[in-house]
Amino acid sequence: LVVQFEADTERRKLGLPHRVNFLGRSSLEPEYTQTEEVELHRQRHTDCATAIFQLHENIRDKLRPISLAITHTIKPVPPRRHSAKRAQKLPPVLNISPSNMLHSEVNFLREGCGSDKICQSNLKLSYQFGTIPLNSDFTPLPKDDDGVQVFSLSNQRLVVLEVTITNMPSDSLNPEEDGDDAHASQLFITLPNTLPYAGSRVPPQMICQANQNGSKVECDLGNPVKRNAKLKFTINLSTSNITTETTELTADLQLATISEQLDLDPVTAFAKVVIELPLSVSGLARPHQLFFSGTVKGESAMTSLEDIGSPVDLEIVVSNPGKALQTLGSAFLNVMWPNELANGKWLLYPASLKFEGQPETRCSPARAVNPLKLQSSSAADQVVGRSRRSHPEEEDQVMTKGSDGRIIPAVAASERRKSLKLDCLLGSARCVLFQCPLHSFTGQAVLKIHARLWKSSFIEDFPTVSALELLIRANITVKSSIKHLVLRDSSVQIPVMIYPELGPADQYWIPWWIILIAILAGILLLTLLVCILWKCGFFRRAHYKDKLPQYHAVKIPRELRPQFQTEKSGSVHKKEWATHWSDGTL
Repeated sequence: LVVQFEADTERRKLGLPHRVNFLGRSSLEPEYTQTEEVELHRQRHTDCATAIFQLHENIRDKLRPISLAITHTIKPVPPRRHSAKRAQKLPPVLNISPSNMLHSEVNFLREGCGSDKICQSNLKLSYQFGTIPLNSDFTPLPKDDDGVQVFSLSNQRLVVLEVTITNMPSDSLNPEEDGDDAHASQLFITLPNTLPYAGSRVPPQMICQANQNGSKVECDLGNPVKRNAKLKFTINLSTSNITTETTELTADLQLATISEQLDLDPVTAFAKVVIELPLSVSGLARPHQLFFSGTVKGESAMTSLEDIGSPVDLEIVVSNPGKALQTLGSAFLNVMWPNELANGKWLLYPASLKFEGQPETRCSPARAVNPLKLQSSSAADQVVGRSRRSHPEEEDQVMTKGSDGRIIPAVAASERRKSLKLDCLLGSARCVLFQCPLHSFTGQAVLKIHARLWKSSFIEDFPTVSALELLIRANITVKSSIKHLVLRDSSVQIPVMIYPELGPADQYWIPWWIILIAILAGILLLTLLVCILWKCGFFRRAHYKDKLPQYHAVKIPRELRPQFQTEKSGSVHKKEWATHWSDGTL
């Protein structure tokens, strides 16, 4: 008889690799089979054939048994010579019952599967998207009002998917129901083309492998995942394929194990995508403190820029460390320029405006820059500009007229304070909006504005104000068809402090209220000192009789007198009075 041993038959039918190899097989046989011959010389004669196999190293499936199929057949006998002349013996045949194939199983020792030896795991999965900055740990993405994570695409090359897998009992009061070891546990990750696999950071017992285009990832979680185990690892995903049309990040996660668990449903990791333009704006004023003094001059009397007042130069810097903007939309730098007070008088006169390094950029409205066509005193004669405002020199005070013809000052007498804020948003100033297109650029674009403080307006309207804060605002706006386009740090405020330039008399003049407070404080201190001295008896006068020694006499009753008690005894008689001296101190 020919006896053939074959292992893992059912497993190989499913396309899975075999787990054993026979040690006594011939070189022509595969690892999972071995053939032996057995001779039976007579009826009811028994003989044994032995086959030894061993397990492969690092096999994953240690839970399902190893199936064995043992098949026996009669070895065919080759025909002999001259067989036709002799009577041939009939060859033996096998009985059709029972079958010539015997099935058996070899079970593993199931540790960690409870008393019933049935492994019922409870694998649970959670996730969150995030980033890992340089020299830093995992940082989760922020969430919106709906609790959905938001990924801001600017210059990040990677987004990180942090996955946490646990194998805990579902019921702490009855831990034997589930939570057993999860054998041959795996995590399958399916990724879109916009988010390919770019690496992983996993514990030592885990291995993650991806296909060629990075769309599918298979992670071996360990064999087994023990009871009460917790695995946390990160999957790096590339953002190089994300375009302006990408609105979300998705990744399909599927857990698998050969232990018994029915609720291993797929999970889809989700996050919103917003395209963050890396544009930022900053600004400063040189100098940041301005002073006004002198005499009032009308608008028609201004012959040069120096006649207006103190100069100030503003620099507004727009930075773009990322890609050019031509594919995202049109960006504009907007400057809210406070050129007038609330009553219409000049405030900050714009003399010139230009972009450094981009001479082709023109800001609008161009007519609002140096509308009086004034030049520096060292330049040529003044060019006659548009009709100037009525600002007569002969008036001691320059006022504006309301609709009813009354004269209205810039600041009412009841509203004059020691410090004021001039801001277009507060209504204390009027602004003209300069809008400058930002063409495709990387690096920095600098807008330089040269201006003059109109000192006549401040001398007239703010004579009692000790300090004013002038705010110049700038921001960036983008016109684009992309709905999920956002800007960060796209606005700036540039403060300029304005002070009156004090004369010699003003520098040493003390306000009357300070003198009044000093007098009242002195009177209060003197009153307090007098009260303390009076409480201590400093003002109590001594009487004349208290200064002289006093004589005190005490009359002794007759029955207590010594001479009355010693008359019969003939003793010496004493005075009837007992005295003592006192100097008035007691």
